Amino acid sequence: MNLKLKKLLRDSKGVSQIISVLVLTAVVIVGAVGAGMIMNTFSNEVADDTSAEGIGEGAATELLIAGSTTVQPLSECLAKKYMEKNKGVRVIVQGGGSGAGVASTGLDIVDIGSASRAVKSTELDKWPDIQTHQVGGSAVVVIASKFCNANKTSASEMKALYDGSGTTIDGVTVDTVYERAESSGTEETFAKWINFRGPDKQLDPSSVAEGVVGNAGVLAAVEGCTTTCCVGFVDFGYADGADVDMLNVTKHDDTGNYEPTSDNIKAALKGEDNKYPNDDKGLTRPLNYLTKGDPSTIEADFLTFARSPAQKSCFDEAGYFAVWEFA
Repeated sequence: MNLKLKKLLRDSKGVSQIISVLVLTAVVIVGAVGAGMIMNTFSNEVADDTSAEGIGEGAATELLIAGSTTVQPLSECLAKKYMEKNKGVRVIVQGGGSGAGVASTGLDIVDIGSASRAVKSTELDKWPDIQTHQVGGSAVVVIASKFCNANKTSASEMKALYDGSGTTIDGVTVDTVYERAESSGTEETFAKWINFRGPDKQLDPSSVAEGVVGNAGVLAAVEGCTTTCCVGFVDFGYADGADVDMLNVTKHDDTGNYEPTSDNIKAALKGEDNKYPNDDKGLTRPLNYLTKGDPSTIEADFLTFARSPAQKSCFDEAGYFAVWEFA
């Protein structure tokens, strides 16, 4: 079953990003068997669209990376550069969320999983051989549509928005609030910060927010609110330079006032206080690759490549920080 799922996800010509996310989400919800049922449903539909053309033709080795949508743009840049250097290798990158990255690694569906959070103890109980390889760091930011004309918010203010007990930020009435539709390291970090978590450490199921897929989905939804005030949360790398406002935030206890700038987040990742929330309920978090047991030769080579200072441009392009910049 796992080999079939790998084949499906690797078939980037025949499977759309949406179907790939559905398969990886099924891995989290119902495991490999359920994902296999989805695979069987779609396999005939996509078969006619499958093409032998493209970079993978004749490739001697394939490497499948999937999981966190935060890590995804970094992986895509690294994959492109790695394939330019290693002509016999095809690297396929998919999203799906951090939960899918962990589960698909544990189930041996992907070669390298990705997660914008640490692997949970409950996940390690299921898959004790998962190894974590941190490659970088970043932070979650709160975003608002330009129509809001807001500048700052607090953890308690955001909790009230998401649990339905409040409707304003920075004195402005909010029309729509967005969250992630899939298991996400970004949402887990945000939910911990506002102290509104469900049993799975995502936002509590009673959240009144509308769910959309991926960091890109949340960003697009908030950007699209041109005549209404909309609020959501994404990784800094997605919001930086986008047509939204990144709001100053407090710590989880509503103290301080922290501006989400590149310099402040990098300083917080280094452990500096009073730059951006970085305690155990803060908004900074790791960017991790995952392997099932010791990485294979090709996996180890890619991980070494990803951690090389020569790849700093990929981190800069994604708006993230390489681990060697702050470790």
